[in-house]
Amino acid sequence: MTTGENMPKRLRGDIQGLRAVAVVAVIANHLVGWPTGGFVGVDVFFVVSGFLITGLLLRAADAPGGISLAGFYARRIRRIVPTALLVLAATLVGAHFLFNSARATSTAWDALNALLFTANWRFVAVGTDYFAAGGSVSPVQHFWSLAVEEQFYLVWPWLLVLLFALFASTRARTGALVTVIVAVIAASFVFSLHQTAETPTVAYFSTFTRAWELGAGALLAAAAPLLSRLPAVLRFLLGWVGLAVIVGSALFIDSSMPFPGPWAAAPVAGALLVIAAGVGGTQRHLFPLVNPVSRFIGAISYSLYLWHLPVIVFAQQLPPQHPAVIAGLIFVLSVLSYLLVEQPFHQSPWLAARGTRESRREAWQAWRDRFGAQFILGTTALVVIATAVGIVAESSIRDVPPPPAAAGDGLLPAAETNPETQLQADLASALQASSWPKNLSPSLDSVLRTTSNDNPARKCFDIGDSPDFDSCTWGDRNAPHHMYLVGDSTAMAYAPAFKAIADASGGQWRITTVGLYGCRFTDVDVANDGKGVMSACPARKQAVTEHIVADAPQLVVVSNAYALGRSTAGAPLSTADLVASTLAETAGYASAGRITYLAPPPLGADLGRCYSPVSSPNSCAVTIDPAWNDFAAATQATLGAGDHFVSSLAFSCYQGACPAFAGTIPTKYDDAHLTTAYATHIAPALQFELAALGLL
Repeated sequence: MTTGENMPKRLRGDIQGLRAVAVVAVIANHLVGWPTGGFVGVDVFFVVSGFLITGLLLRAADAPGGISLAGFYARRIRRIVPTALLVLAATLVGAHFLFNSARATSTAWDALNALLFTANWRFVAVGTDYFAAGGSVSPVQHFWSLAVEEQFYLVWPWLLVLLFALFASTRARTGALVTVIVAVIAASFVFSLHQTAETPTVAYFSTFTRAWELGAGALLAAAAPLLSRLPAVLRFLLGWVGLAVIVGSALFIDSSMPFPGPWAAAPVAGALLVIAAGVGGTQRHLFPLVNPVSRFIGAISYSLYLWHLPVIVFAQQLPPQHPAVIAGLIFVLSVLSYLLVEQPFHQSPWLAARGTRESRREAWQAWRDRFGAQFILGTTALVVIATAVGIVAESSIRDVPPPPAAAGDGLLPAAETNPETQLQADLASALQASSWPKNLSPSLDSVLRTTSNDNPARKCFDIGDSPDFDSCTWGDRNAPHHMYLVGDSTAMAYAPAFKAIADASGGQWRITTVGLYGCRFTDVDVANDGKGVMSACPARKQAVTEHIVADAPQLVVVSNAYALGRSTAGAPLSTADLVASTLAETAGYASAGRITYLAPPPLGADLGRCYSPVSSPNSCAVTIDPAWNDFAAATQATLGAGDHFVSSLAFSCYQGACPAFAGTIPTKYDDAHLTTAYATHIAPALQFELAALGLL
């Protein structure tokens, strides 16, 4: 978070220490997951920034010449842009070498938005959940808070200039300023409560839900003359109580609580108390904040904040590193960038008010005299560290450990006429591979970019009007046998296999593949936050049921996701609930000859996160999760008479382990959905399974 030019006249050691507490809490939360509420450090930063920036503007307003907007923004640029540029440039280089191409491209867009101070809206647009346990965390995700600050300060100084132009007397100015700040705080806080309840992922990143936190610091700055009269005993109590509230917030708030509205009020209140306690004089008694170590960490907190997440995210791509090593690297990089970039540029005459040529020359000479040696030493240290990190990374890439052997005797299945045998052989071979095959087709980078866009049945599962059932039917339209494949995106991922079965049936089968992405075919609507899914889900299921009843197909195949969830009413759903709800929904297909439940593949690794130029195939191989086993057992135990269950393990996993590719084909494009190429590839195996059950 920002710190520099927004310093008050008297250097506040307690505020430096407050920054230290905030940045350490954030870093510890991201590095080791503790304290659970370490993310509240950002809220503390917002209050500190609002207090210091507003105080700076108020002092400027009382000085000769008033507020210089050009000077204000020049100081902001000198203070925050150079270090941010360095971190973003380093992040782009790291992403190029350590990420797959899809993730590297996404990181580049994230970095561009970070540079433009729109990162928070970028993460809103792509649906980022700050508290998501999995997923590919952007190494510049933390720039969202810097974007919020700069968007606020794009407006705030202009508003103050307008107020001071409208009101001549100090008393009138103060009254107008307090009125405006209170209005901003009230409106933003109320909106924060509403937005957090309605769309919490948006609320976390929104400038409008966070403005009240910066406004709270601004209000404290406006009230500073009154606070300076507080007695020493009260200041003592306020300081310690405020620090306790902040620490308690970090320890006891967690991601399950509504945030930022209302729980951000706790760390905000704590920060306000600590800052208010120090307005009247030096806080010598508040030793956790005013000791030399805390003050130094606070001084470099901006660099610490910017460097910590790229280092943590990149470290996840390399062999496991001890958190202490990662923390040490963050600290060293931060100290270097503070000495080499942050301080020199902040103190430079760059963008300063223009004077005579001689005065500008003297200013630059003074700057060189002060920072020249520091620049050389810092550059040398940075080169040494970069070389050491490069050697370690190269060693990590070269010495990727081989994956463990698959369970069992280690022998590949013998070749038989059953097409599943070759699939099992390919899966077993993939689990034994020590490097990614160079002949994967399509490439992993390609499937990550394409996702489901090349699925021939995609329009049959899109949100919108009921799909054209004729255009979602494959095979000979006059075929004597008719089959339906229905369900959510799991069914859509299987659709290319059923298209291939229909096309190869010799005119015997026509197969209709239809459903809705994100809509499970259960009689209880399972909540999904995809845009428009819940409103479209009931109508789509009803339309499919009506067509099945009218067509009376010989077979209906149903496939849904198996992950647990909640109903749209908020009730948690167990595996048994989901299975029973699926059977209840499909009971409406009474005219169908038989119903078969096709299991989804077990959840795999997050391909976007585990696959990279420095990873091995073993990084993306996972074991079958217990939830899948529970789902399979529950479905088989509750089948109706004449109905069947088809497992997905024959073409997904080998002896309990599931790789990211089989033969030369990637199996999935994310953690759940088959690639179009692999779905087509497994068509003979699915046909074999259905024929073995007497369904084809």
